[in-house]
Amino acid sequence: MKKTVAALILLGVVTGCSTPSSDAPSTTNSTTSATEQPATNVVAPEAKQFQLKYTTSLTAEPLTKINTVEQTKQLKSQAVDESKVITYKKKDDVEKIYAALQSKDGTYDMGQIGYEGASNYSTSTVDVLGQSYVKVTGSVGASAPISNYVSLSTSTPTVLHIEANTVEADVDQDGIKEIVATVGTAAETSIYKIEKDSLVSVNLNEAMNAAVVMYDQESNTFKAEVTKGEVSEWKIENNLLVPSY
Repeated sequence: MKKTVAALILLGVVTGCSTPSSDAPSTTNSTTSATEQPATNVVAPEAKQFQLKYTTSLTAEPLTKINTVEQTKQLKSQAVDESKVITYKKKDDVEKIYAALQSKDGTYDMGQIGYEGASNYSTSTVDVLGQSYVKVTGSVGASAPISNYVSLSTSTPTVLHIEANTVEADVDQDGIKEIVATVGTAAETSIYKIEKDSLVSVNLNEAMNAAVVMYDQESNTFKAEVTKGEVSEWKIENNLLVPSY
């Protein structure tokens, strides 16, 4: 009987020692994996939502009418509707690139849109905020993009000047495209929309207390770093940011 008990005890010890280590993950390995996990990995967010509170922060300003475009070199002229946008350099300021809107009612100054060595400026016609705009984009510094939305629907053209990279998208699925503006190396994203005939905006980083918020135009969702080192995906429903599964 003693030999049988001894044999069973020995068998139990050997069996315990041969248990695969994968059944109980190493604490060291888990920590290493979490540390090496790239921030771009999208994880399922906790079950929460964020209320979007829009406020008035930007108004359309009338463009200044000028008598003539003083220039040393006209860089580009592009027709838009019944007007055209001209990019040029001034005689006394050849390092900067300026734009002007020429319409049947005169010529209007649009200010600086670029600088020597930077050719990332463009002109297009877009439908956003419930109407048509002439969109002129450019940059006034290495990390200083600008987007000008010029409305020709008034007697004097007006401009919405946004210092960010922008896209037009119906992010809240209400049938009207909003302006999504993103700027900064740690991306900061805001939404501009029309609410009760007024232009309002909300900063999504502030609304979510997120270090980074980026817009994915293909999926019409927002990727945000709400938890440090983790990127979760969100969409807008009924004026709320909710998890996008």
